Amino acid sequence: MRFMKICIIAVNTKEQSKKNNIMKKQIFISAFYLLLGANLLAQTTATNFVTNDCNGVTHHLFDSLDAGNVIVIAWVMPCAPCATDAMPAYSAAQSFSSSHPERVHFYMADDYANTSCSSLSSWGNNNNMPNSTFFSTSDINMNDYGTHGMPKVVVLGGTNHTIYFNQNESHINWIGVQTAISNALGTLSVIKEQPKRNFALTSFPNPTKGLLNISYTIHQEENISFSVVDILGESVLTINDNSLRIIGENKKILDISKLNNGVYFLTVSSSSSRETLKFVVSH
Repeated sequence: MRFMKICIIAVNTKEQSKKNNIMKKQIFISAFYLLLGANLLAQTTATNFVTNDCNGVTHHLFDSLDAGNVIVIAWVMPCAPCATDAMPAYSAAQSFSSSHPERVHFYMADDYANTSCSSLSSWGNNNNMPNSTFFSTSDINMNDYGTHGMPKVVVLGGTNHTIYFNQNESHINWIGVQTAISNALGTLSVIKEQPKRNFALTSFPNPTKGLLNISYTIHQEENISFSVVDILGESVLTINDNSLRIIGENKKILDISKLNNGVYFLTVSSSSSRETLKFVVSH
């Protein structure tokens, strides 16, 4: 009888242990999906904040988005790579200053809120991003938008507080941010009508001193145009080539010797295609 009781207790203990393990697995799975859901939500919807900028002006994110504004936030750790990769986003935001005045705002936030406002503002101004609104506060939290970056850029807009762009470091590009801003402003139909980008565009050398060698591929005979804008979105060079380009690989050499040192964006366009790339002038 005693042996039977011991066996029963052992079986009960084993069964209880099995139930506990199953329960732990269920809890783990539930927690995993809750965390996954939270992360997915963070990737598609902005997180509200009410905070002061470095000039003491209060900003309410959702109120601004509800009013029809588009907010571009760049988290930076003041450093040279941050400036290089943040400039395309700044330039894209500035390119709407004439067509949509006072509707597209560029916020520059310190990545971990441990840089003083004076240092952050000086860094932004010295790196040709003077029209930024500067923040050094943990209220604007990079963690709300997934993976950290140096820099990290998001484009926010709409009454649904949608995230239209969310990229880090070298994945930040002028055409991507500009397209996201256009979508957020409600000009999605215009973006859909834009030509397909299929030029396989390349250029060399980069940096360049005086000549920019361009290689691109087209799939039908058509006229090609070339344009160059600076980091503020200002056009500095436009060439409309009225000669039909042949199907396949084509080449073009641009004389950019008169351009000042800095970062520029080359766009090659036709009736069917459009593509943009970044290059640097360094005399």
